[in-house]
Amino acid sequence: MSTSVPVRVPVKVWVEGVGEYEAELIKFLAPATVTELVRLLPIEGMAGLWDYAVYIETRIARGAEKPVEEVNYGDIIYWPPAGALGFVFKKAKPYAQTVKVGKLSGDLTALANTRPGARIRILKG
Repeated sequence: MSTSVPVRVPVKVWVEGVGEYEAELIKFLAPATVTELVRLLPIEGMAGLWDYAVYIETRIARGAEKPVEEVNYGDIIYWPPAGALGFVFKKAKPYAQTVKVGKLSGDLTALANTRPGARIRILKG
């Protein structure tokens, strides 16, 4: 039995009071970070809100693998300073090192209305 993680891992992201999104974690964006995320699935947490993304804290504690200087609508990001996983609903330049780990699909405008403390669940799709 292989323990390797596929290049693209389909997931579903459910946000309480907002809805469910199809998404995928993409290994080539940050191989070690995505591998660790996939092994932690399902991931659940309480929502926090930045001006450009909804996020949850994870149990991951790792540095910035392949950091980016800009994030775009639909990006799934890992934010090393807090070990947080974020879902971007508008283009931005993050305040600290940020790593892209995947992509959300669909209309993400409702994410901006996520209530802080709402439950978020990420499951293998």
